[in-house]
Amino acid sequence: MGIKSISNSTQSLTSSIISHELLHTPPHRSTYTQNHKFNSTLTPATMHYTTLLLPLITATFSFAAAAQDTTVQVILADSGAELGSQTRFIEDFRQTKRPTGSTGPFKTVALRLGEGVKNKALRCKILDSRNNPIVVVRGENLDTTFADGGEAKEWTLRDGTQKVKTIICDPAFVKGAAPVVNTGEALDLDIRVTLSDGNLATQTAFRDAGLERERQKPVGSSGPYNSVTLAVGNDVANQALRCQILDLEGEVIELARGENEDVTFADGGKGAWSFLEPASSEVGKIVCDPGFAAA
Repeated sequence: MGIKSISNSTQSLTSSIISHELLHTPPHRSTYTQNHKFNSTLTPATMHYTTLLLPLITATFSFAAAAQDTTVQVILADSGAELGSQTRFIEDFRQTKRPTGSTGPFKTVALRLGEGVKNKALRCKILDSRNNPIVVVRGENLDTTFADGGEAKEWTLRDGTQKVKTIICDPAFVKGAAPVVNTGEALDLDIRVTLSDGNLATQTAFRDAGLERERQKPVGSSGPYNSVTLAVGNDVANQALRCQILDLEGEVIELARGENEDVTFADGGKGAWSFLEPASSEVGKIVCDPGFAAA
């Protein structure tokens, strides 16, 4: 039976009892005031029914509150050091957050889903200080993403106590989708933007592995430049990551590569993009954003 049905049933039962009691209340027990407000003395029967109804009403609202608990919480802990962090997320879309309060180091992680969370298969992952996914273990399960499993049981960090830089929860994550890298093996998560004028060149690295929007100034010099190249590491999840460049006034610089003309640019393994409008410019900002898409 749904929450609404239980609530309606309780309300109907309450109304029926009160109506029954009013109909059977002796005249001397009920009077009308000048303002026509009804005054009634509670009879033993009414008190008896009320005593029976209170637990039912309380249980109904307790059930409703539990069903509306949509909490999604990632809990990081190191019981030996009494260190912990609890970070909240929303179930319906991808979110990237830093651990609340502390980055560790931690030994375990758990995902807790409230009773009202619809997607019981929701999974999250944690990244270390170099943006590498941290491998976690629970029983015979070895993975780079973790789930609740109905009991909010802890997952242990396979490679021991580590600091956690980033937590990502995403409805698109599935069990065993990402490769589990052997201990000590680093992933290629480099993202670099190279600006050049044919002689002068500068490289700017982006640190968050294409997981969130980043804005940076060009390293060394603002130019002027006439071409730009994006290099995305082989292990970056978003190989379609796009960036854009802004001039010193904050205006977007239009680019071209082959037949493609756009205000954002991608790697694609096809080399540099040429400045189109203007043909040469100083660059004030570089922006890389997983939300960018080809025009």
